[in-house]
Parts: sequence; structure tokens; C-alpha cells
Amino acid sequence: MKTFANTIARVFYGTLIHSVSITQVEFIKQGLLFIDHQGRIAKLLKNVDQDKVQAALEGVEDDKVVYLNDDQFVIPGFVDTHIHAPQHAFCGNGHDLPLLQWLDTYTFPCESKFANRDHARKLYTKSVSRSLRNGTTTASWFATIHLEACKELVNIIQEQGQRAYVGKVNMNQNSPDFLVETTEDSVRDTRAFVEYVNGVNAKLDHKPLVTPIITPRFAISCTSELLTELGKLAKEYDLPIQSHLCENLNEIDFTMSLFPKSANYTAVYADHGLLNDRTIMAHCVHMKDEELDLMKEKNAGISHCANSNLNLKSGLADVRKILSKDIKVGLGTDVAGGYSPSILEALRASRSVSVARDLDTTLLVSELFYLATMGGARVMELQDTIGNFEVGKEFDAILVNTAVDNSPIDIYDHDDIETKFEKYLFVGDDRNNEKIYVQGREVRLPGATVAVSHK
Repeated sequence: MKTFANTIARVFYGTLIHSVSITQVEFIKQGLLFIDHQGRIAKLLKNVDQDKVQAALEGVEDDKVVYLNDDQFVIPGFVDTHIHAPQHAFCGNGHDLPLLQWLDTYTFPCESKFANRDHARKLYTKSVSRSLRNGTTTASWFATIHLEACKELVNIIQEQGQRAYVGKVNMNQNSPDFLVETTEDSVRDTRAFVEYVNGVNAKLDHKPLVTPIITPRFAISCTSELLTELGKLAKEYDLPIQSHLCENLNEIDFTMSLFPKSANYTAVYADHGLLNDRTIMAHCVHMKDEELDLMKEKNAGISHCANSNLNLKSGLADVRKILSKDIKVGLGTDVAGGYSPSILEALRASRSVSVARDLDTTLLVSELFYLATMGGARVMELQDTIGNFEVGKEFDAILVNTAVDNSPIDIYDHDDIETKFEKYLFVGDDRNNEKIYVQGREVRLPGATVAVSHK
């Protein structure tokens, strides 16, 4: 006989922390969070006294319950709305160069090596693992132009259990001879990549975690013909779209020289059917008011990559202005323009950028945490699936331990759960991410003794 208890795979008892709005972080103390066998949040109870737990479990076996101590809490997994998988190879290098020189010196030579599928597997395994270790349960990945290597990235993400958008990059102009496609090859391989991911997903016995995403590198690297064809593919397969926008002043000038018929850089994407409610535009540092208005009109999202924008000297994005216009915005690590695959580092850089822009309108802790979780979910149009602990959503989460061995956080007698949480955001790192869950299951990273499985 089916009972509530036998639909439950796991329960957490202790402190749960999530965003209920951009201005409010909810601290649920003595919470009971029930996760079903499909990885969904089945029930959430608040303020359950310890002597009332057994009754509240409604027959769920005790071995399914994770009891948190006073130094532990559970938060939603981080959402990285912009990250380059191949660039993990030179993460931390080249930050003395501006964007376009950096691409020529580091990025393009590195990405050309992904014509070799074995090289791709070796590097992508580390790239995805590092992202997951840092608590990124959902990521929007750029790969390269190479079809077989893109397939390998999908396979590795499936093996490791991350939720992801994965894009085969498109480049048919203004690119080095060793890293460029014809229009025909770019469109054909993009279609083949989409069909490959769809085929892999069709064989799964659980809800798919990987989604293909249309990925013109940026307007500079794509002809009008290619952009038009990519817009058609996005519509045909109902796919999300990602690219770069208004990152660097020289980039903007170059783009407008290539597309003089478009009113501005943002309009270039709109004119080619690539700007809609499933579009993620990275950076958006130097946006005119009419461009922000167009983003709002199309309900497109922005990935704020503060770390990268500082490192490559691109500028300081005005996130406060973006938020005031009610445009969707989340955080991106932008490895390797950003030196770290950690959304915690992206959060901290975002705070610093907001201070540098205007001392009177800095981003608050509640806003930063929202951008790292729920904001990113909105940018990826996954707000009904992940981002917080609303009943019915899928359980993507981090079990944080502020007192783990070798923790970078020092805890004192005066600390309560609120101060421990804030210390984690500004001092913590991957060592504090004791367990990571995606779609209800614990993620097992390379080297772990237990394989990932769906129950």
C-alpha cells in the first residue's frame, strides 16, 4: 500500500536557509524537509521541536533522516549562469590583458586543442568536478566549436550529475584560422549536437538534467547569416540561447562596425531572433538605457560576471540599475576571465563592484544570496524548478558545515546561525560544502567510492 512514508527518499532536520524574495532570506530553524524519490521537495515543516520529530516524520524510517548539528545548514545549490568549460585549463592566467588580446593570447589557442576528444575528456572531467565541488548545482556552459568534444562534455556532466545548459560554440568569422567554422558546418554541427543531447535524454529513467543551448560566441565571431540560422534553430527546438553582450568598449565598437543596420549591440541579437525570455547575456557592463529597455521588453536575462569584468578591466556593471528595471539577473563565474569557479567568489566580487560604483546603493547580503540562487534560476528560466525550497521544486542543495576540519571559518561562542551563514558567504569555500545534492541525490565526484544513482 502506498503511504506518504514510502514516497520519501530523504529528510533533513535542522536549519534550512533560502531566499523567499530578493530582500528576504528565510532562516528556518528546526525545519523538516522531505524529498521524494523523484528528487522533489514533498513537504516542508518549520519549527518542529526535537521531541515532536518522530511524529512529524509520519512513519519515515530514521535511517533516511539527516540530522544537522548547530554548525550545519542546508541552502539551495548555486547557479552559475556563465562559465567556459575549456578555459579551466588556464584559470588564473592572463589577467594583465584586456578582453580581445586575452582571447587571442590564451583562449583561442587553448580551445583549439579540443579537436582531440581525449584531451576534452581529461580537462572537462576536472572542470565540471571543480564547479560541483564549489557548490554549483546548475551551470550554463560554453564548450568549443568541436562537435565530438561537446558530446564528451555532455557525457561527463551526466556522469557527475550536475544540472546544466551546454552550448556548442559558433564562430565563422573574425576568428583564428585554427578555430573557425564555415556557416554550413556550424549550423550542421549545432543541429547534430542538439539531436545528440536529445537522444541521450530520451534514454534516461529520470527527468533530464542537461539541456542544449544555442551559443554564438559573440556577434563579432558570427556573420549575420549564421546568427539568423541559429535563431531559427533556437525556435525550431525551443532552446535557450546564450552569448556575450557589451562587455568591453572596443568589442562594442567592433560589433557596430560589423552590424551598422542594427540600432545598438543588444539589437543585433534581437534582429536575428536571438533575444527572448530564454536568452542569457553575459556581462552587460556598458549598456545604454534603450538596451536595458529592450532586455526588459524581451524578458531576457543578464549574467553578472563581476570577477571577470574586474580582471580583464572591462568595467563595473550597474547591477542596481538593472534590478531597478526588474530585469532578470544572476551571477556568473566566467571562468577563465574570472579566476575562480566559485559562485561565492562571484558573490564577493559583486559586492565589491557595487561598493566601487556607489557607496549609497551597494548590494545587500540578502540580494547577493538571491542572485547566487534564485536570481540565477530566473535567468535560466528554471525558477519553477530550482532556486529555493518551495514545495514541488526539485532539491538542488548544499549541506554546509562551518566547523568542518580545516575550515577557513572560525566559529566563536557569540556566533549564531545568522552570523555563521554570513561568514560562509564571505569567508567560506569548497571545504565547507560537506555534501552536494542535485535532483534529490547526493552528487559523487570523481574519486568517490559510491557511484551516482537514481532511486
